[in-house]
Amino acid sequence: MRRRDAIKVLALPALAAGCGDGRSGIRVAGVWSGWELTQFRKVLDAFPGRDTWSVSVQSAGDDIAVLVGNRVAGTAAPNVALVPFPQLVRDNRDHLVPLRAERATDSVWDRLLTFDGEVYGHWFKVAHKSLVWYRSGLLGAGRPPRDWDAWLALCRDLASRGRPPLSIGAADGWVLTDWFENVLLSLDPQVYRALAAGAAAWRHPSVLAALRRLGEAWSIPGVVAGGAGRALQTQFDQSLLDVFRYDRAAMVAGADFAWPFITQYATTPSDQIEWFAFPRIVERPVLVGGDAAVLLRPATEGGGELIDWLATPRAAGRWAGEGGFLTINDPARGVAYPPGLNAGPLIEDVVAGSGDGGLVTFDLSDQLGGRLAGAEGRGTWKIFKDFFVEVSTPRAPGESATERAERADRAADRAMTALDAAARRSA
Repeated sequence: MRRRDAIKVLALPALAAGCGDGRSGIRVAGVWSGWELTQFRKVLDAFPGRDTWSVSVQSAGDDIAVLVGNRVAGTAAPNVALVPFPQLVRDNRDHLVPLRAERATDSVWDRLLTFDGEVYGHWFKVAHKSLVWYRSGLLGAGRPPRDWDAWLALCRDLASRGRPPLSIGAADGWVLTDWFENVLLSLDPQVYRALAAGAAAWRHPSVLAALRRLGEAWSIPGVVAGGAGRALQTQFDQSLLDVFRYDRAAMVAGADFAWPFITQYATTPSDQIEWFAFPRIVERPVLVGGDAAVLLRPATEGGGELIDWLATPRAAGRWAGEGGFLTINDPARGVAYPPGLNAGPLIEDVVAGSGDGGLVTFDLSDQLGGRLAGAEGRGTWKIFKDFFVEVSTPRAPGESATERAERADRAADRAMTALDAAARRSA
């Protein structure tokens, strides 16, 4: 998932250069822009090493792979980069400096950045991506649904009363892949992780079962605010406004980084902004993403100190209080988060895999490379957009529930075949 594209309305003019003053400098590159870049600059402002080194920061966007791959002039190459894809670290580790061995652990997080026994990055910012946001008045005195069947029953009930239950920002393809990843992770974590490891398992029955579950949800008549056509023109930030500003829908699936956007642009009182865990089918999914700090060759002392600083609770605290930020680097749980976010359970989830080797599961798209990870118009994003349209658009007025289910199942079969073909092309 490309988090830099997630909160577009918060964007401010990009701040490309930092606060150099002629001292020996540290050049930092990241994917953030706008509001997120502003928060990151606040983190860098508190870096104790600024007494010795100047620090400049640039928003690299889609060019982060070029910078990490060291395919630019030396004067433009960063010393430190914040990267959102473990696959990018794996593919470019010849251009990176292994970090100090004493920082390595056997956590799920470190294993994502460990190759040939060396750790090539420290996680700075992480994200919890298994959440559904809603207005607290939606359920009255009831409890949020915990399992998939209860959630679909709620969606059907709301839709039957003319209240669209969901807003889906399908213009951003990663929104749809996040839905699929949560469903597959809940159904069959082993197959999910096999796919992330590069196994040719796209024709596995669990993949088809996950697609059919999605078809079951997306084909409910009236389930999406404005229908499929409007959803395809709705970006993630707009889907949040559909729920919390314009009251067009009751719920929206989205990560914790939705919080600052909702609170800044919603008309909903903050005490009515709530979330519940993405409903389980078999296991409760805990899908995560993150941004890791890496040190590029040739190593600089200042760059190494900055990476160590970014992995501290003090650095995290400079951003966490504004929302849109979680950290795994806070063993004493001293970092303060926004009071209304209820961040405690989120933190417990994202660090829970540190010792037992598996609860935390990283975003599948962010672990895959080539055509399959794809951009708009190709790869999984295109496949899931086509699937979404096919299952959520009635073929004829008065279509029966049986006909709707059969159509969704046929669409799932076609999507599975397309995913398998894309994987083979990218192999």
